Amino acid sequence: MRNPQSSRRGRPAGDARELETVKLVNELLLERPLDVLRLRRVVAIRGLVNDGLRSRVWPLLLGVGEAAAPDEAARFAALAGSTHKDSHVVECDMARSLWSYTEGWSEEGRAAKRAALRRVIDAAVGSNTSGIFYYQGLHDIAAVLLFVCGSELAAWRLLHALAGGHLRDCTRVDLAAATETLRLLYPILERCDPELHAYLHGLQEPALEVPYFALSWLLTWFAHDVPSLPQTARLFDLFLSSHPLMPLYVAAVVIKGQRQQILACGEDGLQAYATLKKMRFLQPGQLGADELAQQAAALYQAVPPTRLARQRGIRLEHCAAIDAYLCNGRWVVPAEPRGSRRHFAQHTAQQLRAFFAPRESLTSQQRRTAALAAVITSVTGLAAMGALLVAQLQSAQWGQ
Repeated sequence: MRNPQSSRRGRPAGDARELETVKLVNELLLERPLDVLRLRRVVAIRGLVNDGLRSRVWPLLLGVGEAAAPDEAARFAALAGSTHKDSHVVECDMARSLWSYTEGWSEEGRAAKRAALRRVIDAAVGSNTSGIFYYQGLHDIAAVLLFVCGSELAAWRLLHALAGGHLRDCTRVDLAAATETLRLLYPILERCDPELHAYLHGLQEPALEVPYFALSWLLTWFAHDVPSLPQTARLFDLFLSSHPLMPLYVAAVVIKGQRQQILACGEDGLQAYATLKKMRFLQPGQLGADELAQQAAALYQAVPPTRLARQRGIRLEHCAAIDAYLCNGRWVVPAEPRGSRRHFAQHTAQQLRAFFAPRESLTSQQRRTAALAAVITSVTGLAAMGALLVAQLQSAQWGQ
């Protein structure tokens, strides 16, 4: 069934910029080797103007390849009907999903699309071999992937990559990492709109102490709050091209765009919270998705998250996305957050102390065993840290 909300809507068919973007992206796709960094910049700033380009480019941005391998198809088929601990939650979410994207569809058509969406999600989280868990909101992202890519297999390949990459802090056993990430939003807003930030801070409203009103934006990449598929797909162009914390920069630009309504709340902190919670954006007369994406990208370049956290003394123990780095032109999220890596370093130091400062109670064999374990652990860790450092240096190209 044809998607009634084609991603080409909202732009004149003969728009010169659209034609130029299509030409530029197609030329980049023909280059060998593929310049992923340049492709990423073009997609983030200009966007992809139709679903045909997106279905080709999105996989390349995530490093999964444009076409699925035969073993991937077999793996998806095996996992599509799997069950997991959140199967009941997924079932409930399916009953509430796809309404805005299937307006005018028959109940049979909507039910078939929901069944396809269910298979994509179950395949992405069903195996759980890497500690990937479902969370409410993942279905909103999966729905966009399914509508844009058209096939279940293509959507699953992207969702599987995102669950272990850009969305890794959301797909852990709980949302501690995702909620911790929200601590960066107010400092980003301060850089974007100092007056509005000072106003919100001055309210001393407990409900605003942590910007939980923005959690759904982070968890769903705004897909839950933007009913227009073309606008949502344009934001996904930005998110798939950018650092995993880019949704926070979009959130700051969105809040700035509502500054008049927020400031009009005066000294009523609860009213300000309610205004932020019920914000409507990408409406007629407001910033479009293109402008929103471009302003967010510029804000990111002005103050990347690692620099921001360092300047403000913010330590994120559970969040791994803040340490994301570019490797071969693609964003990689560390497997474990910074807090886990600190525990690893402490454990290694303890092992080394057992060797360099041996106690009388330890036999020579025990000391040799401790030394060997320390050397293996430290060498492995240093190699990983070295690779991380090199990749982070490469990521500076994004800012250039």
